[in-house]
Amino acid sequence: MSERAPPPLAFVGIGKRFGERRALDGVDLELRAGELHALLGENGAGKTTLVRLALGLLEPDEGEIRSDGVATKIASPAVARALGIGMVHQHFALAEGLTVAENLALAEAPRAWRKRSFEAAARQQLLRHGLDLDPAARVGDLPIGLRQRLEIAKALAQARRVLLLDEPTALLTPSEAEALFAELEQLRARGLAILLITHRLEDALRLADRITVLREGRVALAAERGTASAASLARALFGGAPDVSAPPLPPRAAGALRIAARRLVGERFGPLDLEVRGGEAVVLTGVEAERQAELLEVVAGLAPPRSGDLEVAPGARAFISGDRQRHGLALPLSIAENVALAPATFARPWFTSRELLAAAAPRLARFDVRATSPWQAAAELSGGNQQRVVLARELAGDPPLLLAENPTRGLDLQATAFVHAQLRAAVANGAALLLATSDLDEALALATRLFVLFRGALHPCAPRREAVAEKFAALAAGAARGARGGP
Repeated sequence: MSERAPPPLAFVGIGKRFGERRALDGVDLELRAGELHALLGENGAGKTTLVRLALGLLEPDEGEIRSDGVATKIASPAVARALGIGMVHQHFALAEGLTVAENLALAEAPRAWRKRSFEAAARQQLLRHGLDLDPAARVGDLPIGLRQRLEIAKALAQARRVLLLDEPTALLTPSEAEALFAELEQLRARGLAILLITHRLEDALRLADRITVLREGRVALAAERGTASAASLARALFGGAPDVSAPPLPPRAAGALRIAARRLVGERFGPLDLEVRGGEAVVLTGVEAERQAELLEVVAGLAPPRSGDLEVAPGARAFISGDRQRHGLALPLSIAENVALAPATFARPWFTSRELLAAAAPRLARFDVRATSPWQAAAELSGGNQQRVVLARELAGDPPLLLAENPTRGLDLQATAFVHAQLRAAVANGAALLLATSDLDEALALATRLFVLFRGALHPCAPRREAVAEKFAALAAGAARGARGGP
């Protein structure tokens, strides 16, 4: 029997410190050709640090990185690219002011641009990945789902041997996620070594040949296919299985009317009628995530409706954007400054740094924001802590109306449970929650009333998994009959 070839990328005894904090401590991990390796861990467990080492953005303090069994110094992204390593980022690494073709061209060597029309090459590359996009379209004008799929296509232009994916399904609809998984199967069959960073235990168990769990910078579990379970992964992640399956919110007496929409029409939804009262959580779910986002933005006053009537009760309202980095935070500002951006934090337009800290400190403590200092830049935080900063700003004043779009997207189980607990507590205290989410588990956990959003229309549904599945099936079947011209 022939020996297995050395893996195209391996981490051996890797250690990395940032000041007094040890981000990685003796980590071993191999990415083998023709295998998908799932990497799990809480926010701050060391996953991002490991990826940054592979991309040449950091260098290890201890241990070594090997390529084909040979110790290799990945001193820059150019070296990583030469080794055939490509990356799909959770938060897009796209130039939004450039076109689709120009973004794809950036992933190739500049000399290739002079040899051929990169718009024609981009069109061929897009079609290979099932993307019917105009190469001349500006990336900033694309919806989130298409931007994420473009990010994947761009990464595959570099990933000749190793593909790293950081929560690639976080911004995808379920059908788009299934299409991605099918593409990963094809890439694995072609011999690519794939690292899938995910918080979804079921995806790791379903897809991975091997699974590694990081906890506080160390390997807490390394398992081959078929030897791990959801329970064993949860124990490795948290030292026990956290309770993230709280019962749905109980119905309560209707409170004051907070949102009243009549024949409301937006660019991609409507006409629809909707009422939301204090003490209830109205949840919108479905695969048309962009339409969910637009409805929330119209209610929040961030986008105008095309027609119809909309009444929103006066008073403070919280808006938790589905994209915390683009719309939820001012990343270059400090944590304290981001928290102070809440309306009416100060009665005057100027304040001292001491007043700023005094206003921010109790909010950061309440939402357990973990950082080296309140003056640390928001950009330096993990995704979970960034979301806690958003919550600290938006919920600390106990607003009577909460608008949230996919508030736990990309978060680990414990961070998800924390966000859900905060939303549930606000509703229990009389706030009205309008939540748009493409995560069915989240919808079922929080809804007092549930709607399926399909082709811009709201369809009421019992908050049970089988009821949602039946509703989707009926709507899809009706749409198919209409497309065929049937009855």
